[in-house]
Amino acid sequence: MPRLRKSTAKENAGMRHVFFAVIGAAALAFMPKIVSAQSVTISCEPSNWCMSEAAGISYDTISWSASHPGVGAIFPANCTNQNFCRFYCPSRPGFVTMTVNYRLGGQLMGSATASTRCTAQDI
Repeated sequence: MPRLRKSTAKENAGMRHVFFAVIGAAALAFMPKIVSAQSVTISCEPSNWCMSEAAGISYDTISWSASHPGVGAIFPANCTNQNFCRFYCPSRPGFVTMTVNYRLGGQLMGSATASTRCTAQDI
């Protein structure tokens, strides 16, 4: 009868790596596919202006929303369906958090959020 030899620590470590690689690949195969919002970007100037871009997604509506508690933000124009949004805070400057949403048929396809200064004049 042939003698069995003990496996070495190096061989055991190699087997563990293979085992975890197989388990990881199987887990990824069964994960649900999620639409990522990573294709939407937003960038804001030092103050009063943000722009957005969507790459690789279909959309029919762009909407903007702002969170500006305690800041007197004024939006001189409707930002809907625009790739940019301008605002001012003539009486109470501070920070504004802007969110842009891209929708197709009412369904959210992607969004992005950024904070920027809101001032009386552009910085």
